[in-house]
Amino acid sequence: MTSPKPTPLSVVQGVQSPTEIVEKLNVILDQPVNSLSEEAQQLSAAHDVLQQALQ
Repeated sequence: MTSPKPTPLSVVQGVQSPTEIVEKLNVILDQPVNSLSEEAQQLSAAHDVLQQALQ
């Protein structure tokens, strides 16, 4: 089992439009996961994108 790659900062920063937000989330959520831990990290990264979009 490999450890998940951290989400690149470029994926989280610079989100402007709703289309870009969806694209960023798809990049994150399309990565395969092998454990609940990896899935939790993936969901946390998606949460970060959404949280930053609301700021």
